[in-house]
Amino acid sequence: MGYPDLDKARECHAALREIFIHHPGGWPDKAALQKVEQLAWQAMTLVKDTECQEKMGIVEHYAAALYSESEHHKWRMSSLPGADFLRLQILRALVAFHGRLFAIEAARRNGLDPDPTVVVTRAGQRPWPPV
Repeated sequence: MGYPDLDKARECHAALREIFIHHPGGWPDKAALQKVEQLAWQAMTLVKDTECQEKMGIVEHYAAALYSESEHHKWRMSSLPGADFLRLQILRALVAFHGRLFAIEAARRNGLDPDPTVVVTRAGQRPWPPV
């Protein structure tokens, strides 16, 4: 049994990777940024998972700096240009997003809720599910 939301999110992930491979940034690139924002938003709305949404938020945030006139310079490290640092952070977030999709799929296959909400209890009691 497939999961259409996860399959589509994987397509968004692949398209985002391609953008960052072929559009390295370090200068204004409105077209690339607009496509990144569109795909990240689509991925966030497809998968109702806090961790996935957080990773796509990171991608959007760093992409805005990467495809700017000068914002990427603020991210410069001693031996690493800001654009390279931003691309690395974006790719790390994309890898984490992709891994989370596999975890969600595995949880679903086992009948588990992949993003359980911790229920707040009275003081002194353990929350459920156990953490």
